[in-house]
Amino acid sequence: MAAFETALIIVALLSLWPLILGYEWAGAAWYKFGWLVLVLAAMAWVAHRRLAKIRSAAAEAKRKRELAERSGRPPWLGG
Repeated sequence: MAAFETALIIVALLSLWPLILGYEWAGAAWYKFGWLVLVLAAMAWVAHRRLAKIRSAAAEAKRKRELAERSGRPPWLGG
């Protein structure tokens, strides 16, 4: 799934170049209000998923740290 998210990010970045380079068709309503809105929604989805992964990893690290503190053993010794 991470590869799919990365591909979406690349597509989003490439979608901005027609606007930057000033292509005439990039000003069309279907591009600005169709495609770019769709890409923005995809980026919001990617951001939501990646933030959820970060929060999950932080919670897991906190859980491991608390377990190590309660056991009195360093986490690398299987606390």
